[in-house]
Amino acid sequence: LGPTSCFDERRVMGYDYRVGFVTYPDAEPGSPGAKAPYIDHGTERVDPKRFYSAQEAALEWDHMWTKSWLFVGLTHDLPEVGDWFKADYGKESFIIVRNGEGDEGVSAFFNVCPHRGNRIVHSDFGSTGSDAAEGGCIFTCDFHGWKFGIDGRNVEIRDEMIFRPEAIAHRPGLKAVKCSVWNSLVFINMDPDAKPLLEHLDVIPEHLAPYPFEKYRVLRDIETCWDANWKTALDAFIEFYHADDVHPQVAPFTETLGCQYDLYANGNSRMIIPIGSVPVRFEDRETVPEGMKAFLQFYGGNPDDFLHLKGHEYNKAFAQTRRQWAKRHGYDHFDAMTDDQVNDDWNYFIFPNITINAFSDSLLLQIFRPHETDPRKSYYRAISLCLPVGGSQDMVMDPGQFGPEAVSPPGWDGSIRPEKVVPQTLEDFGSVLAQDAVRVPEVQKGIESSAFDGYVLSESENRIRHYLAELDRRIGRS
Repeated sequence: LGPTSCFDERRVMGYDYRVGFVTYPDAEPGSPGAKAPYIDHGTERVDPKRFYSAQEAALEWDHMWTKSWLFVGLTHDLPEVGDWFKADYGKESFIIVRNGEGDEGVSAFFNVCPHRGNRIVHSDFGSTGSDAAEGGCIFTCDFHGWKFGIDGRNVEIRDEMIFRPEAIAHRPGLKAVKCSVWNSLVFINMDPDAKPLLEHLDVIPEHLAPYPFEKYRVLRDIETCWDANWKTALDAFIEFYHADDVHPQVAPFTETLGCQYDLYANGNSRMIIPIGSVPVRFEDRETVPEGMKAFLQFYGGNPDDFLHLKGHEYNKAFAQTRRQWAKRHGYDHFDAMTDDQVNDDWNYFIFPNITINAFSDSLLLQIFRPHETDPRKSYYRAISLCLPVGGSQDMVMDPGQFGPEAVSPPGWDGSIRPEKVVPQTLEDFGSVLAQDAVRVPEVQKGIESSAFDGYVLSESENRIRHYLAELDRRIGRS
């Protein structure tokens, strides 16, 4: 709950929806932790057809997906010139490739051969090689052998003599798509006239400036197809109202009621989930739960050093312990963070379809994509990134799982990039995400029931109304 963020029963009973919960009441106005001004999106039910109608899906594709900044991957996966990865959205597929140095050296192209439309690449990750003299830095279509440079140029048309010169005079190459990088995250936009990515992100780069995304490494990367619309899936991850019922294992040390919800420009939003203190909902807020002590010990802390702290103020113990953990591993960015940032989960939503759970020592990226043909299905991807702890016996904890089964081997150094895998069982998701994976398809079934009249949303679910309002604006309904 943070040294400056102590809830009490009077504040809970005096809840005002126009203010909501304020996690850090002493935060300076305009600072990253400050409460954003209230935006009133009303109380109307959300039409269930939005979650299964083919007409709605077509409107979203034409007016939103093809005109929005879409997350496609990490620069971590493009360390060398010629390295590439594939990203799919709806009916489209893209190649993202490093063809130069720095963020400006990342480009994106439609994964389509201009000859007959064949996909150029088929796997998730790869490399063209770096030695052009040995045939590297070239994409080759595996249908008729046309070749393209990593800048998209057509460099060879096999058996060119069989084409009439006027048919290929324009030397058809790979079609480029707008590409931009922020904080190691790569985005594309199919609209050549789109406003810059940083303008779309609004306050998020400022808020997340203390988090060095480039230092985190991929611990786990999973992707699956769910029997649910992409919005049905997304909605489960931009509110914490469901946590007490769905994720009871985190309740003893994670605030579920008193979370701060903030709405920003362009459909973006945030929730702050305080971690490390007995939540306001608990009747006994003085006793320190054993699970909380175990969590402290994971970071090398000794509960005996903090016997003077009560459960509702135990976040002080976590801040001190995590700062000591950071010093042991040489991570000086903790020095630029408040204790609240060191402890808490700052969860950002970047419109239209990515959430970032930002922790001081880990990140969880969750991406929600539309199915190419069926609005009742969608793709869900979760990328867990952690700060490496090589050279020690420490372990890191997967932010998408939590618990004893979610830790890495001792001394995990992040040097081996794990493959993107499709979970085959609920256990493959991990304890926390498995609980969501079970419920999301069940919610979709209920939404399609003739008995369901539409979402009835609380103010703790206002991020849902907020992004739907932006979607409506894009479509032209508001």
